Amino acid sequence: MNRRNMHLRTDGFIRNIHTRNPFDVIRADVVLARIEKEAGRCCGMHFELYQARVLGDALDYLEALPLKDRPILMGAAAKRGYILTLSEEEHALKAKKVLMSELAANE
Repeated sequence: MNRRNMHLRTDGFIRNIHTRNPFDVIRADVVLARIEKEAGRCCGMHFELYQARVLGDALDYLEALPLKDRPILMGAAAKRGYILTLSEEEHALKAKKVLMSELAANE
């Protein structure tokens, strides 16, 4: 790795993991907005489902990013009110499980 690639970006852009070109970038807040939009389509009116989906998808994207881009996505998520940690995802999944059991009991 040359010295040029070791510097952290400060402009809010991260690598676009959905393209073949390793130099394609996308704004971190746009990535999160797309994740939120997709979660909104799939989860209906249940916040627990929405939050579990957003955190799961954001953590998947975070895992696929190079190390130098991860703090940018984490910062953008924090501005939107998400803490991208496994413990937060676990908490959201527990809430989702409780909701699903309540919905199943109501049927």
